[in-house]
Amino acid sequence: MRLLVFWMILLIAPLAFAQGVFEGSGEVSDPNCVGDGCGFVPADQANQENAQGYEYGTSAAPEGDSTLVVNDSVQTDSTQAKDSVKVSTTNIDEEDDSPHFIVENAAEYRARKEGFSRGVQFGVRIAGGVSKSFGSESGDWNVGPEFGGGLMARLPLGQSFGVATELDFSYRSYSYEGKSDYGKNEANIDEMLFEIPVMGQLVFDEDGFFINLGVNLGLKMSGDSEFKQTIDVEDKHEKDKRSNTIPTVGVEVGGLLGVGYVVNRWLMVDLRAVQNFTNLLDLDLIAESALMHSKLYTMHVTLGATFLL
Repeated sequence: MRLLVFWMILLIAPLAFAQGVFEGSGEVSDPNCVGDGCGFVPADQANQENAQGYEYGTSAAPEGDSTLVVNDSVQTDSTQAKDSVKVSTTNIDEEDDSPHFIVENAAEYRARKEGFSRGVQFGVRIAGGVSKSFGSESGDWNVGPEFGGGLMARLPLGQSFGVATELDFSYRSYSYEGKSDYGKNEANIDEMLFEIPVMGQLVFDEDGFFINLGVNLGLKMSGDSEFKQTIDVEDKHEKDKRSNTIPTVGVEVGGLLGVGYVVNRWLMVDLRAVQNFTNLLDLDLIAESALMHSKLYTMHVTLGATFLL
């Protein structure tokens, strides 16, 4: 009987100790210990250490682990790189837009300074000035007034050069006062004509000045003249007046030179001189002996303003 009890104790004791260590006692082997002689630690402590990242293959990392910091740094750098790409793209777009903006402003500035667009430009010009005759027996002809106005068109051939033409309606008046052996002679000529100047224009962008150089064609529409003769000899005093005895030519051709300034986008002013190469008087039809040998090459100086459309 004693022997039976002894063997039962030997069989039951290990089972009791095993249940006390792994199940009943709540202790497990220390997970941080490797090798013989490792003890046991409470199960809660072992689970806490595993939760702090001692297990491999988990996404969590222990405190102080540099791997997570590196990953965060890489992720942060990647995010910054994406942001920097967006920013640089935006800057590129802005840089790509800014030249167009600058060019547009430059074009507007040039249009304001030149008073011309890149296409055909139209305008209305009004002018007023004086005329003076030069040539044989021209000393007795006075300075006469003139006025005009018309339409202008300009075709640019570059940033600083263009060709312009006009169709102007002009009124001119000439006066004459001369002496003879018998007394005094006076004459007046009034004419209306179309003028067609054709000019090359050189534009100075920086200052707003431009130069006109070309030819001017005058086509007479109508003309009237009056000649007054006063005879004063001894006791004889007579006055005679004759109309339309001083005809003028139907076509005048001259050279043109002018300078101008662009006030703003809509207004230009210019000073223009036209020197005719043809004689004002039609010597084949003139009826006044006092003027039959006169050669009048008139110069016309006008100050004009052009309003651009």
